[in-house]
Amino acid sequence: MDLYTSRSATAVTSIIVALVAAVVGLYASHVVYAQESQVTYTFTTAYFGWTWSPAAHYWNPFAPINYIDWPAFVAMPLAAYDDPTGQWWPILASNWTAFPQNKTVIIYLRHNIYWFNGSAVMPFTAWDVYAELYIGVKAFSWYYPYLTPQNASEEIRVLNNYTLEIVFNIWSPTEYYWILMQTIATPWPVWKPIVEKLQTMNASQAYTFGQVNITEFNPPMWSNGPYYVASIGPTYITQNLDPMYFDGKPLLAEWDKILPFHTWQYYPTFIAWNNPGASTILAAIAAQKPVYIEWIAFSLLKDLQIINSTPGFKYYVMPDLSIFGIGIPTYYPFNIPQVRQAFLYIINRSEAAAAWGPPWLTYPVYINVPAPAPTAASGLWLTFPKDLRSIAVNFTEPNWTKAAQLLESAGLKYKNGQWYLPNGTPLTLTIYASAPMVNWITQAQVAFNQLEEFGIPVKLITLESSTYSTEVSQCQLPAVVDWMFAGSNKGGYSTLWISYDVAFTMTHPALLPSGWCIPGHTTPFAYPIVQNNEITGWYCKPLTTNLPIPNNTIIWCINSTYGYINLSNWQNAIIAAEPGSSTYEELLKAYFSWFEYWVPGVEISTATITAAFPVKITNPMWAYECMNFKNPKYTKAAYSLFHQYAVAGLPPEFNTVLSLGAYAPQGVIPPLAEAIINGSLWTNPYLHQYAVFIGLPNPDPQLQACVASYFHTTYTPVTTTTTSTVTSTTTAVSTVTSTVTTTAVSTVTSTATTTAISTVTVTKPVISTALIAGIVIIVVVIAIVAAIIALRRR
Repeated sequence: MDLYTSRSATAVTSIIVALVAAVVGLYASHVVYAQESQVTYTFTTAYFGWTWSPAAHYWNPFAPINYIDWPAFVAMPLAAYDDPTGQWWPILASNWTAFPQNKTVIIYLRHNIYWFNGSAVMPFTAWDVYAELYIGVKAFSWYYPYLTPQNASEEIRVLNNYTLEIVFNIWSPTEYYWILMQTIATPWPVWKPIVEKLQTMNASQAYTFGQVNITEFNPPMWSNGPYYVASIGPTYITQNLDPMYFDGKPLLAEWDKILPFHTWQYYPTFIAWNNPGASTILAAIAAQKPVYIEWIAFSLLKDLQIINSTPGFKYYVMPDLSIFGIGIPTYYPFNIPQVRQAFLYIINRSEAAAAWGPPWLTYPVYINVPAPAPTAASGLWLTFPKDLRSIAVNFTEPNWTKAAQLLESAGLKYKNGQWYLPNGTPLTLTIYASAPMVNWITQAQVAFNQLEEFGIPVKLITLESSTYSTEVSQCQLPAVVDWMFAGSNKGGYSTLWISYDVAFTMTHPALLPSGWCIPGHTTPFAYPIVQNNEITGWYCKPLTTNLPIPNNTIIWCINSTYGYINLSNWQNAIIAAEPGSSTYEELLKAYFSWFEYWVPGVEISTATITAAFPVKITNPMWAYECMNFKNPKYTKAAYSLFHQYAVAGLPPEFNTVLSLGAYAPQGVIPPLAEAIINGSLWTNPYLHQYAVFIGLPNPDPQLQACVASYFHTTYTPVTTTTTSTVTSTTTAVSTVTSTVTTTAVSTVTSTATTTAISTVTVTKPVISTALIAGIVIIVVVIAIVAAIIALRRR
């Protein structure tokens, strides 16, 4: 293989990955392995590819093309946020405290984290975090306007080597969450000269310096996580697991404590393999080569039939939850709400979605609000208050009579199979799409055929992907086929701020032409009156808030029936609102209503993620079967463990396969399964924190029985939870009215008993201090579509 051992680069542009893992009887002198294996495995997974350039700046987080979060796993976040549960797990940070009235957050870091490059170590300190945040804010306006370039030196301060203070220009109860989720890739000794230069500059000078000097800086590779990069090239990136200790400093030994249910011990070498293509991976599976594939590229029935017919392979599917839709332009007559609403009754979502796959692979979306579809994840939909769910109409069947009435109310006329404007001009529609998005285009074309049959001809124009992205972001396209609800949207009511905070960004391109691209960001608005799943009328009531934003007027009324909504003010308000509060609920009710009155587009379907795997190499089916997403009781846990973007902060693929606990080779009870079987997941205070984190807060004998049955063993029923001693409620000074619950884990060590059976090899400690004998090489391959996670820093 052609390997290049310098700096690296990547644009995450496509989506598929292959992980190849080989277990060989090889020992490293500084790592102790507790178990032996004489079997060699080859393991492949499907995920992202990368753009290779020897001149790129691979380890520079400010460079347009870098490999920091993918395909390399060299940077860890301050904390991981579980979107399904709304819970935090400290990673590089041990703890944090928020002082809302002082607009301040203090972050406390762990003391035993080190940077490692394969041959040397240096301590991870607050100065490393300072470098990342200071450069990002001063030179690139990260988190603006909450942090500001001109005040970066006052807003970001190091209090000591392991404590950082951030004073916000504008306070938001969730803005600092994005900072906690930020991966840190800037060791202070490397980046100190750049910080010192920026400290002498004003904001304008810093911006210029950033666009040229900083983006062109080529730092060396340093990892602050459990893997480091051993070699890099256009085809492969090889990453090795840290030793337990190096020069007396704890490396993997500390990470074993931080993420107690990791399974990286089975994969000491991780190789990212660049984009062999979907057909290549399927051919490898058909040839019975052990290949692990993941993501929506393989959510086709014909592909799954190949996988299902291959001996030794299994697969699972689950809804991704992001919803694609068909946007509606805003020029006349589409600036009339009734015309826009007619589209909700014309399009048959079931037929459109079926063009790409059966309903268990491509889920039709019958609601037209920004939320997880009830048909896909009822456990998340049911977290929304009844008042919100009650206004979400299910447009299960088309109603062309209703659609015709709406168009006629706007003055349009139907004649000889064609709808006409009052002046006699035929009503037509032009919509744009990105050419590579074949799955969306296929479904949209069915919807367009329905529109044409109804009497509205549609012209679809496809554009090359880079041209499309540029033009839609610059408001040059009147309507597009794209995401209407996306981002890290794997949660429920009070946790979906993570998607709503970036509602009008390129995370949701289909919303831009009908919302953010409108002058003044203002559109007509009304609340729906819904009875028996039908909209029977509309009403208006003003909505103002008392939040620290420039303008608190969200909705104002012309009369009792309709008014206007300012989307800029709404966006500022949702960011400033406390998730789950009454203000938050009112803002979501307004947003849901906007989707049904103004109808920025018609939601069509949500795709599934697919994982197929050789069961000898990795087999997560125990968790999939016992905690299936279809059961509302386990929806949160299922998404936490199986969706790469459900746990924000941790690098995708790393979080699901290596760190959260569901994946392990056949013949091994994973540590998480052990803790469920013997009950320590709930009786051990530290492990109970993890149970809460992933969505299993309460003892569950039913789950214990299922997992024990899967592994053909007995279990110890647990019905009570040991009160945790590691969660501290941090109350700010007396002038502050809110509290923040944080989890301190750095000094807590957990152990648990194990349940050994004759047919299963059991990993002895829950926090693994032993690694399986051998090297498992994980090769990651990428192709096809990129999933979008929009972080507010960008």
